[in-house]
Amino acid sequence: MKASKLFFLVISLMVMAFLVAGSAAAADLSGKKVVVVSGCAKAINQEVLFHLIHGGINEGFKTVGITPVYQWAEMTYLHDDAAKTKAGDVAIANARAEKPDLILTVDDDALKYVGARIDDIPVVFAWIFGAPNLLGMPKDNVTGIIRASYAVDNWRLAKKLFPNVKTVGLLSKYSLPMEGVKKVLEGRAPFLEKDCGITYKDTIMCETFEDWEKAVKTFPYDFIYLADTSRITKGGKEMDRRELCKWTVDNAKVPVIAAVESDVEGGGLLAVVTSEHTTGKMAAETGIDILNGAVPSQVYKQSKKGKLVINVKTAQKYKLEIPYDILSTAERLIE
Repeated sequence: MKASKLFFLVISLMVMAFLVAGSAAAADLSGKKVVVVSGCAKAINQEVLFHLIHGGINEGFKTVGITPVYQWAEMTYLHDDAAKTKAGDVAIANARAEKPDLILTVDDDALKYVGARIDDIPVVFAWIFGAPNLLGMPKDNVTGIIRASYAVDNWRLAKKLFPNVKTVGLLSKYSLPMEGVKKVLEGRAPFLEKDCGITYKDTIMCETFEDWEKAVKTFPYDFIYLADTSRITKGGKEMDRRELCKWTVDNAKVPVIAAVESDVEGGGLLAVVTSEHTTGKMAAETGIDILNGAVPSQVYKQSKKGKLVINVKTAQKYKLEIPYDILSTAERLIE
């Protein structure tokens, strides 16, 4: 081999070794601290499916040697803006006490009352339902996972299975995020109708089972779209959401479809859903990018394609034969 070729080969190998070493060093972030703030009490962590999001976060950060510190800011049952702001003050102080290099917030309240009020620490948000501009965005130090809406996909499937349906209403637990969803749907209703042939009419929000029962039995639209079935109370106690879904399907005079997988397990006919685990993992990956030097405002991401879940038992109840082209695309069939 000529000396010149040998020289360039040695130089090339040295450069590759340097790049590999640099990459390996960048991948080891075990000296960094990440605090995850969720806008709910730890006691209802699993009820609102945050444990699935946390699982994805853990998996993502494990690749770089980080074990996140989890904190819970109870805002779920606070309806007053001042009360949530006060709870946010406490959450911010608790997060700062850990001296984090990055803060990750989970849900609308955690973003609005915690993440959006921090200016000097990078923040990544996940699992928001409302429009980011209603939650304090944009901010130079904050980025996050924009949750794709699969409402149109679900309504389009409903139209295909029930050709005569023309209108839809949402049924949900009352919350400020759902107020935001309602405003977004009202503004987009004409575009949604043009896209899927279904007219959005209203979002009916309830606090108690008595309210829910009345809404179901007097529901004025062609099918029910279950939005948030958590934390509905009956006799002063929270109902199990699967129990509530089953009751709804058994007593509704119109078809019932869902927005989350657990509500399909409870009886909703079907749902195209966002994977909580994938969302958490994407949030961790975004955080890793930032810890490696990326500018937060340049690393927005959107949740990936949803998965179709179908409740076969409910389809039988509706005497519905689901076409093969739909059935074959389902990732999960619930018998």
